[in-house]
Amino acid sequence: MPQKKSLKQMEKQQMLRERKAREREREAARIEKTIGRLDMPDLSSEEFLEQLRRMKVITPTQLASQLNVRVSIAKRTLEELRKRRVVDLVSRSHNLKIYVMKAG
Repeated sequence: MPQKKSLKQMEKQQMLRERKAREREREAARIEKTIGRLDMPDLSSEEFLEQLRRMKVITPTQLASQLNVRVSIAKRTLEELRKRRVVDLVSRSHNLKIYVMKAG
């Protein structure tokens, strides 16, 4: 028969279990914290294009807040739309690009 554990050993074991449980809870909370979506919106969807048509000018920050995506995703989306000739780049500075929808 195995020998009984001392109180000190049982305390250590219990502390270890509690620490692991706290770490799991922290990990679960960390995973749930999502600021914005990480995927690009469907660029050819009519709903998305209609949303862009309603905007006088389009900036990455404005698009990111409207679509609930990160600014980097909005920048990539606008660059892809520019390549597809859906939007035009009107003005740019070192930290801001302004786009408008093409007429037609």
